[in-house]
Amino acid sequence: MKTLVTKRLILRGLTPDDLEAFHAYAKKPHIGPMAGWAPHESYAKTYDILKLMIKENETWAITLKPFDQMIGTITLHARTFDNAINNQKELGYVIDEPYWGLGLMTEAVCAVLAYAFNTLELDKVLCGHAETNFGSKRVIEKTGFRYTHQEEREHYDHTKINILMYELTKKTYKELSHDNTQNKI
Repeated sequence: MKTLVTKRLILRGLTPDDLEAFHAYAKKPHIGPMAGWAPHESYAKTYDILKLMIKENETWAITLKPFDQMIGTITLHARTFDNAINNQKELGYVIDEPYWGLGLMTEAVCAVLAYAFNTLELDKVLCGHAETNFGSKRVIEKTGFRYTHQEEREHYDHTKINILMYELTKKTYKELSHDNTQNKI
């Protein structure tokens, strides 16, 4: 996994050493449900998920410079078969509560989008948020995504929730990246 560096962040591959920091925010009642997963009830649960994410190698640990402690994660993956055959991936992210509203997730998303379009040469990146996750909606809008549709997905508690879906094409990304007057990305 390629390490991505921004003004305030280092996005790096996950390691087993991230277990304690990951569990510290993954157990909080307001973190996981906003991202679609249940709060972690044990270190064992967190460890199993961390091992899976390390194996899949599609998730970066979000760390603040100069510290190497994980404060969140950001993932870029082909969520469906259609994503894979259409040269597109879906972006997902989560960050611990003390870091909400500081622009850190927008910074992380911008770094991953640059990697997605300039290195991986994807044609499109998708991203979605639960209707009630206004913070995530703001990050998605600030980074240039355009609303496409609403879809119903199964939530961790086996209920159905509405997810608002967005996309960013390579063409739009390139236009936004070079438009200094808007300075969106």
